[in-house]
Amino acid sequence: MAHSLRTGTGARRAATQVVVLTAVAWLVAAVCVVLGLWQWNRGNVVISQAPATLPVVDVEQVVSAAADGGSAAAALSRDEVGRRVAVSGTVDPAVDLLVPGRALDGRAGSWALSLVRLGDGTGVPLVRGWVPEGTAAPAAPTGPVDLLGVVQPPEVSDVAPSTAALPEGQTWVVSAADLVNRVDYPVASAYVTAAEPVAAAGADATALRAVPPADPGESTRHLDWRNLAYAAQWWVFAGFALVLWRRALRDLRADRRAALAGDPERVLEGDPAGAAGAAPRQDRSPQPADGPGGRDVSSTR
Repeated sequence: MAHSLRTGTGARRAATQVVVLTAVAWLVAAVCVVLGLWQWNRGNVVISQAPATLPVVDVEQVVSAAADGGSAAAALSRDEVGRRVAVSGTVDPAVDLLVPGRALDGRAGSWALSLVRLGDGTGVPLVRGWVPEGTAAPAAPTGPVDLLGVVQPPEVSDVAPSTAALPEGQTWVVSAADLVNRVDYPVASAYVTAAEPVAAAGADATALRAVPPADPGESTRHLDWRNLAYAAQWWVFAGFALVLWRRALRDLRADRRAALAGDPERVLEGDPAGAAGAAPRQDRSPQPADGPGGRDVSSTR
């Protein structure tokens, strides 16, 4: 009975050790994983979000036409291309152009291009929409406009499908270098594609289709290799903690089996179950069958 009690006490003690070891090992592993994720996020830094996901701002905050005394415009940065903007100003009737050679959904056509003069006196080119080839574009609005659009970088002559001369009222590219010669105020080195077709009041705006931005922009990232290395280091620590935990459990099971088998050299420290349950050793050394002189003394009293 006493042996059974001691054996049960040893089993409970071993179970407690297993629970404590498991809790500590998995807690350490979880902490290391969390620290690794934190280091990873610090190492994988987003410098700027995709411009299309940013809030709408006034176009004046994105484009500028004030450089070089108004004859040239500041270049767009990478995180400004594709930015959604609000355009408030007055459409200049002096600029009402078609940009031919522009396909949409596999159909040939042209862009309807106007110039909006902003409150600061500068102008920003506006692609009002797309019309199929051979179709006249609806008239541009006159007076103030308020609209939403997407900022695009200026075009260069390389995108023009031809170098042939065009009739009056047409241009091959959307470029401030061209438009600034048509007006007497600075023009931004960028353009805006309207989110919805823009036409004069009373005109059939359904003849126009919105032009999707050619460049939606993208977010920029910077990798900090030192922080990424720290993240990998923390994850290695987590794996090491689990390896140690598994080995400790294996050793506990081995010690427990040794205790139950009665091997005193493998008994768990402080666990008397092995010693109590161990079978007594028997002396198996050979004993002489006869007494002195070879006489059988087994029956001697």
